Amino acid sequence: MAPAPGAATAAWRAALAAAGCPATVGTEAVAVADAAGRVAAGPVHARCSVPAVPSAAMDGIAVRAADTASGTVAAGAFDVVDTGDPLPPGRDAVVPREHLRRRPDGSVALPGPVPAGRHVRPVGESVREGAELVAAGRVLRPADLAAAAAGGLRTLDVRRRPRVTIVPTGDEVRPLGTDLAPGELLDTNSPMLAATLRARDCAVTVTPIRPDDPALIAAAVRDAAADLVLVLAGSSAGRDDHTAGVVRGLGTVVVHGVAVRPGHPVLLGVVRPSATRPAVPVIGVPGYPVAAALTVELFALPLLADLQRRLPERPRTVDVRLRGPVPSRPDVEEYVLLALPGDGTAVPLARGAGAQTALATADAVLRIDAGSAGHEAGDLVAAHPVDVPGWAVPAPAAGYRAAG
Repeated sequence: MAPAPGAATAAWRAALAAAGCPATVGTEAVAVADAAGRVAAGPVHARCSVPAVPSAAMDGIAVRAADTASGTVAAGAFDVVDTGDPLPPGRDAVVPREHLRRRPDGSVALPGPVPAGRHVRPVGESVREGAELVAAGRVLRPADLAAAAAGGLRTLDVRRRPRVTIVPTGDEVRPLGTDLAPGELLDTNSPMLAATLRARDCAVTVTPIRPDDPALIAAAVRDAAADLVLVLAGSSAGRDDHTAGVVRGLGTVVVHGVAVRPGHPVLLGVVRPSATRPAVPVIGVPGYPVAAALTVELFALPLLADLQRRLPERPRTVDVRLRGPVPSRPDVEEYVLLALPGDGTAVPLARGAGAQTALATADAVLRIDAGSAGHEAGDLVAAHPVDVPGWAVPAPAAGYRAAG
């Protein structure tokens, strides 16, 4: 019996550890301005406080609060300041310009007494020296870059982009832009999966399409300088399906077939390209587009997130009412594409693993646990919105571990 996705993942990860596959990718320093979307390699701490000294929060005059008890400040007992100016020595409050009334003798009338600290930005109000600005493992956002720059950092240590090699295979598969002969297919999975992975901060190499020749496929896998290899198609059991044999010849097939739909023929393994190179995880990705997308979502993205020590993602769901029934086999974990018209309902889309149009038009995906017979029309379900990057925020079975 094929294992559930969670059990398959656990067995594969254990085999990767036993084979000595690296648990993380290395780090590199990048300029703060270039760090958006990268994963922080460690906690980011401020090197200075902002503001570094007490500063005016308004345009106006800086005063000593004790001098304002009468509602008047004598000439020479205040300083004109603009927003952001350091407070002059001996001043501890600011009165906004629009609240002032100047008198002929040079004094200034105020609306009333001013407490110390009024309209003053204290040291460290925005950023305090030594404070943690960004947690290790966070995907750096524009606001994080601004905080880091304000905190005096010019570069940030981030995780190296994981290297992924995609090996498309098949005698009948042709590159995009080819005029097809009868029986030929365009390689649409490579650009789809490469875009998904690049959006997740991966460095992706797509090899030329390999024909159904085990030696040529094996050479592409062996030559890949990668942290993960994806072999597209060839993971089933047909005459031209060579992925299992190739992986066995270079290493170990850990799992071949998972109780998930679409994507049952997925292969999870580990190969050792040479005696001097570390072992490399490999996934045999089913050829049908929906199955390929789900395979990468369930198995590749969590592994790559762990290689970067990426913090766990917060699953997003939306409650919707099904417009039609969604039956399911009780022996598999199933993922069903949904269209969301925007009125709180969900329309189940075509469920074939090759339903590329459904994949392109889906707004969300519904996960159905193994053991469930599915849902009836009118049921209220929690759907996972289709996300960018990636296909959808998937199941607990593919949950990322915490960084550490």
